[in-house]
Amino acid sequence: MAWDPEKYREKREKVLGIKKRGISFGSLAVIVSMVILLGFAFVSIPGAISYIQNRNLDDAIYRLVENNAWPGSLVEEIKQLDGVREAAQDTHGTRLVITFDRSLSGPDTFAVLFEQKNLEVALLNQVNHQQRQTTLEKESEDETL
Repeated sequence: MAWDPEKYREKREKVLGIKKRGISFGSLAVIVSMVILLGFAFVSIPGAISYIQNRNLDDAIYRLVENNAWPGSLVEEIKQLDGVREAAQDTHGTRLVITFDRSLSGPDTFAVLFEQKNLEVALLNQVNHQQRQTTLEKESEDETL
């Protein structure tokens, strides 16, 4: 019969004074890797979700040809259109910024509405929503300096 080293392991460890302390290397490696992965997920997942939610958004900036203020009822009516996320006037009320989902609507939809209301408008710019937000942040930083 062959000698089985596992059978007498506890006795050998007791005689030699070997004490088990702490956690094993494998357990430590798993804990460290989980911390790294969770940290990476904590940093990257909110940005990915934000991108997915805003990837189809565009901003269209309009002004009336006469440079008058926009009627408040029209702004509320635009907000009710399908695909429009937000419609807001600038500080002076002369420009209208419409944030919309380009897969559901577009400037042609707004042009039809403006024609129905007999308004002469000019499309000043159509830009990606994320690009416009970045531009606004840079401008606000420049104003504070």
